[in-house]
Formats: sequence, structure tokens, C-alpha cells
Amino acid sequence: MPPAERTSESSSLVPPNNSTRPSYINLASNIFAVISTAIITYCCFKNGVSLFSFHPILMTVGWLIIMTSAVNAITPGDLATEWMPMRLRSARHWVLQLFAIVIIFIGFLVILINKIINNKDHFQTLHAKFGLAALVFMTFTSFGGLGALCSLQLKHYLAPIYTKLIHASFGLLTFCLGTITIILGNFSKWWTFGEILRYTCIVLVLLIMVLTILRPILKVYFRLKERLGYLNR
Repeated sequence: MPPAERTSESSSLVPPNNSTRPSYINLASNIFAVISTAIITYCCFKNGVSLFSFHPILMTVGWLIIMTSAVNAITPGDLATEWMPMRLRSARHWVLQLFAIVIIFIGFLVILINKIINNKDHFQTLHAKFGLAALVFMTFTSFGGLGALCSLQLKHYLAPIYTKLIHASFGLLTFCLGTITIILGNFSKWWTFGEILRYTCIVLVLLIMVLTILRPILKVYFRLKERLGYLNR
């Protein structure tokens, strides 16, 4: 029989592994996310308030603050959640993800309505195309999250470990698409706030992306390597 996996039903009740060393990487990514959001908020309201002003803010809050926290919630060593049982960390993850999805969809509706009002074409720029791709991936990844949540019920079709690894992989790809979209937004015609703020935002968003996905990618890699190593015995 294979070794007991953490995808078993009892794993949801297993207390956290206190031997895991706390990581300050997640804390740094959260701090950078708050700074980025503060800069974007300042830029959005610097020249007055319009419907469009809420699009960058909502997208930044959804992708950089809430979704970053959601990914960190199930990352080993996270200072905010390492003390929690796995079931509670998982619940925190999907609640934050659901909140992020709602905010991002509202941000998408804002820009959609704004373009309709101003009689502008949709999805013409690289920023818009990446944004659409991120939205599509986010939708499918969300349904994949339901599969990961019900992985035990689906074990006759696919081993729970693979269901979770697939969901994690597509989730990280989706997050990267979202952050790249934000970076591309800094090169749009909307940005008239100087080069210093532009490249400060770009560097911060890149740091957020790298710091947020680094440990989850390593976790996926080692879990997959461990599983494939067992199958090859």
C-alpha cells in the first residue's frame, strides 16, 4: 500500500507541523501588495474621480492583496496561518479566493461598462488580452478548486494528490497572468504619473509575483517528484 497521504480524510484534522520554519517571504509579498495598492489608489484619484478610476483599484486589490493572501494561506511557513489546522487553512484559502473573484469580476464589469459608455473597442491592447486570459483561467481554476475540495469523492477517477497538484499548478499560472496584466496596465495610455512611479509599481508587482509563487512552485515540484518516485519503485 502507498504511504498515507495528506489528502486522506483525517488530514483535514491534522494539526499544523510545528517543525516548519516560519517564512518572512509571504509577509514581504503582503507588504509590497499594500504599497502597490496605495500607489495605484493615489494615481486613480489624482486627477479626479471617474468610473474608470475604480477599475485599477479593484483589480489591484483583488489580484495583489486578496489573492496573494489566499495563496499564502496554504503555503508552508506562512506566519499568519502556520498555526492553523489544515482544514482551517484550506477554508481561509477558498474564502479569500471567492472574495478575490467577486472583486475582480466587478473590476472587469467596470471597465466593460466604461468602454461601452465611451463607445470604445474591447480587448484591443496587450493589457486587455492578458486580462481576458487571466479572467478565463481564473474561472476554470475556480471550478478546479471545487474538484480539489471534493478530491476524496473523485478518487475513483483521479488520485486526490493529482487533483490538488493540477489545481495548484493552474492556480499559480492564473496568478501570474493576473500580475502580468497589472504590469502591462502601467504601460497603457492611462499612465501619466511619471516614470519613477511607473517602474516602482512594476518592480513591486514583479516582487509580489515571484515571492508569492516561489514556495508553492517548490511544493508542487517536490510533491510531484515524491509521487512519481514512489510509482517508479
